[in-house]
Amino acid sequence: MSAKARAIFLRELRSWFTTPLFYVLCSAFLLLSAFFFFSLILQFNAVLQQSSIVPETTTSLNEWVILPLLETLEIVLVFLIPVVTMRLLAEERRTGTFELLKTSPLSASEIVAGKYFALLVVLAVTVLLSAVFPASLVIFSDPEVAPILVGYAGLLLFAAAFGAIGLFVSSLCSNQTISGVLSLVVFLVLYLIDTPAEKIGGTFGRMVRYLTPASHTESFVRGVLQGDDIFYFISLIFVGVFLAARALEFERLR
Repeated sequence: MSAKARAIFLRELRSWFTTPLFYVLCSAFLLLSAFFFFSLILQFNAVLQQSSIVPETTTSLNEWVILPLLETLEIVLVFLIPVVTMRLLAEERRTGTFELLKTSPLSASEIVAGKYFALLVVLAVTVLLSAVFPASLVIFSDPEVAPILVGYAGLLLFAAAFGAIGLFVSSLCSNQTISGVLSLVVFLVLYLIDTPAEKIGGTFGRMVRYLTPASHTESFVRGVLQGDDIFYFISLIFVGVFLAARALEFERLR
């Protein structure tokens, strides 16, 4: 990261950690994580009681608690990330500081890089806060640790990829609300397109299924690292950041 991009990064981080929005989002994500975690624990306890009657019942903590928790947190992130990304560049336009950025000696790539890395820190802190619940299972019980670590790695890649797309959408909008709603629509389409793809079948169905992030997080939440899935998320990040930089550069030239 260049010195200029680092300056944008530090400015953006300072802005995030001094605004109530960051703490509200973290609190909301943590509360939702706690709600789903304890609901799954109650469900798991019911399964344990059932296993005394039906011995062949599976009583794996990873299967009954960790895996559904990670899948649920993905869905929560689909709704939370637009709230985070909508202010990245749209807010600059609202406050008038965007004109200063456009006329500054900073390149579009440096502005986007600084903002995106700050966004990554915010998303990582938010996501990793929820790791306190699986960590409590590791301390007080005996789940498999490796699938938890791989699952959270996948969750972070998922958040980073959607964050890059949200940044691109924000670079196109002059209004925070429009940016947030448009990002949410794009995220939902990407996330839910997996369902009709399964029904279509054939080569086209497989192509559509490959494009949805949900099909690439399945391996992660099950504790399996696959190079194809990692490449997919890195590509999505690159495309989102690249398009955001190009959109900013185009507006500057115009």
